[in-house]
Amino acid sequence: MKHLSAIRNSTFLLLICCCFAIINSVQAHSFGERYDLPLPLTMYLTSAAVVVFVSFVIAALFIRQSARTKLSPRTELKWLLPRGSLSRKITKYILQLMGVFLFAVTLITAYFGKNNTFENFSPTFVWVIWWVGLTFIVALVANLWPALNPWRTLALWSHFFDKDTRRPYPKQLGAWPVVIAFIIFAWLELIAQGPETPQVLFWLILMYSFYSWLGMAIFGVGNWLRHGDLFTHFYKLFGRFSLLNTESNKVQLRLPGAGLTHDKPLHLSETCFVVLLLSTVSFDGILETPLWKDLLNFIAENQLLRPLLIELQASGIDIIMLVKSLALLTLPCVLLGVFLLFCFISVKAGGERMPLSIAAGHYVLSLVPIALAYHIAHYIFYLMIAGQQIIPLISDPFGYGWDIFGTANYAMDIGVINAKTVWFISIYAIIIGHVIAVVLAHYSAIKIYQNHKQTLMSQIPMLFLMIGYTMLSLWILSQPIVE
Repeated sequence: MKHLSAIRNSTFLLLICCCFAIINSVQAHSFGERYDLPLPLTMYLTSAAVVVFVSFVIAALFIRQSARTKLSPRTELKWLLPRGSLSRKITKYILQLMGVFLFAVTLITAYFGKNNTFENFSPTFVWVIWWVGLTFIVALVANLWPALNPWRTLALWSHFFDKDTRRPYPKQLGAWPVVIAFIIFAWLELIAQGPETPQVLFWLILMYSFYSWLGMAIFGVGNWLRHGDLFTHFYKLFGRFSLLNTESNKVQLRLPGAGLTHDKPLHLSETCFVVLLLSTVSFDGILETPLWKDLLNFIAENQLLRPLLIELQASGIDIIMLVKSLALLTLPCVLLGVFLLFCFISVKAGGERMPLSIAAGHYVLSLVPIALAYHIAHYIFYLMIAGQQIIPLISDPFGYGWDIFGTANYAMDIGVINAKTVWFISIYAIIIGHVIAVVLAHYSAIKIYQNHKQTLMSQIPMLFLMIGYTMLSLWILSQPIVE
């Protein structure tokens, strides 16, 4: 048990290291107000890089080759779990009812309510409470999505779908349906005009429902959810970071990110999905920076591109939307290329021979804490401010002037969180996320290489990758909003 104690101590030291990082304030990106640093931004970027480097040193000292078993010591929290099988079934049933009820309310209000984004319950609930808020809960507390998932619940209740399998899910298909579905979802969320309006949202939900239930009808409910369902994959991935493990009938307390340790490498499609998650949240941030504005100006003023742009515009194509769409497809490819390059260098530095896809499959889950950290940093202000809109909307979900619960006249408090607080949350989230990523990457290397020297050498390239992305993430967050 010595290695478990060492791991606990090293994790504690890493987090303490983060707490002493010299971080203050900066002209904040996406905060809605200006907040200036008394020192140059480069000093804060350098400080963050130093913290990540120190975490690498501590991981190298504390996590040795003997730590080949699971990273997480787990403590069962029996008091959190309802006693008796009947109580557990009731709890699960309540969550299922809640998921189906909210699903029905969302559809009904989207179709019959006012077609106004700010006066209808459905857009705020879907894009703020469900997509952003539930992700925070799943990643930081526990993955409740399997119980809340209305598509799963309705499929099981209907008895029309087989619970497990009707036919085998093709292994070669992997998680590629999830990757394709997420690209479409990201395009709808970040680029398309209309998904925020209730009527469009209604038809999008219906189309996804048909797609999801079709997959369940072909492969069975469990088989489709395990392999092809987008949101099950998304929440399961972030849920592996959470403090509480609820995958079995037990509730276990574990270290943050401990669920991201694994013995077998992920399939290439799953590797692409993780990189896609990281790239899309970064893409959303880049769209609001002066760099993006400069790129658009360059394209608009480029004489070589002008004839093509005029022709496209004459054809009725939205040039800005086209450029954004191309960028959305390009950025994941660039990040995947960079990640694979560093995985290749890592394998060479460690002196091990293995296919690049296998090496990437071992390391890719170490990117999840980074994706989560940037998700928190980018959306915390949005959740705290826009999330308040749900308070009046629960009293007037259709926008008809009702006041069911007496909250229809609630006035949003934009002072509930300020730029300084958001900046502190953002920078600590990003640094802690990268520190945990370093630990996970080191732990993955231990399972690949035979001795400590090989492990250490293999992690030097990954260290540079983590430091580089730390600095890039903080730089994006520090940029003023231009869009």
